[in-house]
Amino acid sequence: MQGARGLAWIRTLPLGKGHVVHKRALMVQAIVVPADLSEPIRLEQLDKHDAGAFRRIVGGRLEAVQLTDPAAGVYFNDEGKLQELPINHRLTMLLWMHNKLFRGEDVIMGSGLIVGPPDPEGDDQDAPAELVELLFNTAAYRVQARKVDGRSWHTTLDTVSLWTDGYRLALKLGLEWRSVFADVRVVPELPAELLDTWYEIGIATPPLHDAVDPAFTKDSFMGCFRLAELEQRVGECWWVLGTAFYYRDACFICMEEGGDDWLVIRHGVAAGRTALWPRIKAGEFGKFVAQLLAATKEQCLQMEY
Repeated sequence: MQGARGLAWIRTLPLGKGHVVHKRALMVQAIVVPADLSEPIRLEQLDKHDAGAFRRIVGGRLEAVQLTDPAAGVYFNDEGKLQELPINHRLTMLLWMHNKLFRGEDVIMGSGLIVGPPDPEGDDQDAPAELVELLFNTAAYRVQARKVDGRSWHTTLDTVSLWTDGYRLALKLGLEWRSVFADVRVVPELPAELLDTWYEIGIATPPLHDAVDPAFTKDSFMGCFRLAELEQRVGECWWVLGTAFYYRDACFICMEEGGDDWLVIRHGVAAGRTALWPRIKAGEFGKFVAQLLAATKEQCLQMEY
């Protein structure tokens, strides 16, 4: 398997006299995926400069490959095949799903871990929040597929309760119908009560009850399962009144025909109205959404985020 080497934590960098290291800055949150299926996947804090900690998890020399959507790094045992380690079915599924180049082409042997992409200094970052949310904080899943000649994602009718079942279904669809579907993905199933709350808040907020072409309904809500996808959808055109996007448990509803007035909902409460396009232009949209997701319910009620 061709890897991506040369990450900063592999290097030994001497510290100058008086150089102060903040312990928290050295830690990185990793998704650890054991090869043994009886062991659950887990989140673990690792010193990003301690190659030994990474080696202990994989059981030997390190090899790395990249995930592309979301961007991340996968570490595993470089000699897994030579040592005849067991196939890591879960980590292989994650690799195949999030980097199409490996799909059906290679497998990972032995335990491994996932971290975020390198920062500008070359240091690993925390595992992508979107992936952590999907694997550890989601109750039900659906599979989506996008046709070769289209942009829209089509959702399967059935839900599954385990991410591994969702990944198996998606990969089976992607491999057997690769001439039809450009890509497949596993997404969290939106809780019905959350959708009900968003709709009730929206329909009670003028002027959404006047939206007629199209009308504002529960079908108006479109899921975005990557932050970059949300940013692209919000900023790609002039949306009609009542267009609604959601990312995780945050919802954004267009309150102006062809305009940039968005009702923000989080924690099931209206968290104010705001313009989003200036934030996109300034490169601050991701920061804004991160602050919203980090805000408490009380802060959302006070519009302090």
